Amino acid sequence: MASQKDKHSKRFKNHLHNNDPEQEPELDLDSRGEDPQEEDGFLGYVQPEFNKEKKRTLKRDAIVLSVFLVVFFFWLNDWRPLETLGITGDSGQVTEVVQGQSGLSGGILEYMDEVNQLDFNETPDQNQITALYQNDVPLDYMQDLDRIGFLEELSYSGVIGLYANGVPSDYIRTLERIDYLDELDYSGVIGLYANNVPEDYLRGLNRLDYLDELSYSGIIGLYANGVPLDYIQTLNRIDYLDELDYSGIVGLHANGVTEDFLRELSRREMLDGLSYSEIITLYLNN
Repeated sequence: MASQKDKHSKRFKNHLHNNDPEQEPELDLDSRGEDPQEEDGFLGYVQPEFNKEKKRTLKRDAIVLSVFLVVFFFWLNDWRPLETLGITGDSGQVTEVVQGQSGLSGGILEYMDEVNQLDFNETPDQNQITALYQNDVPLDYMQDLDRIGFLEELSYSGVIGLYANGVPSDYIRTLERIDYLDELDYSGVIGLYANNVPEDYLRGLNRLDYLDELSYSGIIGLYANGVPLDYIQTLNRIDYLDELDYSGIVGLHANGVTEDFLRELSRREMLDGLSYSEIITLYLNN
């Protein structure tokens, strides 16, 4: 009679143990990373390797998070973290200067009120007054132009142009006193000043009663070519100035025609029939 144990063995097959010696599985003890290894009589545990790339990514993320937290701390405390922590320096050695956007004293509302009282050619609107303010045009500069009587000829952009090019109000006042300002717009005034035409030269041309014959570019041409006032005065005394425009005067002077030669032609009564180019030819062949 079979024992109770043998009955159970036949009824249920053991899947964990194979009782057939011929089917006994062979263990590959030389395989690494899959089975335990025996070292010095002990089964050694093979530690799995971590993913190095994942480790570097975690380290980088930690650094980025730390930097963000530091920046957020500075921003949260208005970039004054030391004051937040109760650490302060000697405040008596630092003076904080607060200026408006334009650097002008006073606020823009007061500035607008003052500008609206000035006699522009066309009263600037709010945006135009803001442009004057942002370009640092002082109120006293516009008030000077108003007293001279030139502001009524200008738009807000003309005022900005004059001030941005450094034209002083005294220079404009000189042009008004010699009755030449009415001949100019703001670009002409800028042109004279930018080409360094001095006030004395302008007054000298006015004394010779030749200013009315010249455009501002003609004045610039005379001065830029070094024509002295005495040379123009000699032409006026020999009654030849009215026969010339500024290019003729420049031509005579640039070709070296002397005042003595001009006076000699006048003494011989030869000037009336000569052009300035013929005078130059006579002088060069003299």
